[in-house]
Amino acid sequence: MEDTNKTEEMFDLGAWLGRKQAFTLIAGRCSAATVVCLRKIREGKRYRTLNLTWDEFCRQRAGVSRAWADKVIQQLETLGPLYFELSSVTRISPDDFRHIADAVSEEGLSYAGEAIEIIPENAPMLAQAIEILTSAHATDEFAPETPMQAFARAERSLRSALAGLERLAAMPLDTTDQEKLSLTLTAARNTLDRIVGRIVNLDSAGINRHGVANERVVQGRCSEPPWPRAMRGQS
Repeated sequence: MEDTNKTEEMFDLGAWLGRKQAFTLIAGRCSAATVVCLRKIREGKRYRTLNLTWDEFCRQRAGVSRAWADKVIQQLETLGPLYFELSSVTRISPDDFRHIADAVSEEGLSYAGEAIEIIPENAPMLAQAIEILTSAHATDEFAPETPMQAFARAERSLRSALAGLERLAAMPLDTTDQEKLSLTLTAARNTLDRIVGRIVNLDSAGINRHGVANERVVQGRCSEPPWPRAMRGQS
């Protein structure tokens, strides 16, 4: 029985090594599956079937230091596999991931009402969304956001969203996806119209975008006679 278990361990270990799941240590990236396999090897002490210690296995077979292997296993246990999925296509630190972890799911990174799928093709969009989400967290944590910062962040978000919608419009979409895109565009247009209407109402009320009364409009109103406009026409 012991020989059978040892043979099975050798087979599993050989299969893992044969798949050549390299730890790209220089880039600081590795897949969740790789770390899961590494954890199984450490916890099951399967490295002993090669007559190696854990430290020797890490250096000779995995190509990393023991400390680094232990660190990524710890990250798997504390951050979960989604961290490695995201970090495999973007350069996100563990601290930054903790700040946006609630926005990450199996469907992707939730941003601007949509889920960005975690695939290499979406790396630029993911990186931009992460930058905005983490900067927003830092802003909320350390200081109030200024109007200039808010505008810059909103502008980046808008550019990213428009680029994503343009890519979708250029894709061969089926009827369901076309309807979804149409609904998304309609919702976006309604939101923009509402924002524009709010600004127009503020201007007409004599209040500028900083909440300060517009002196020209106020003076114009003060110069008007106190009686209603309809009565003025009768005088």
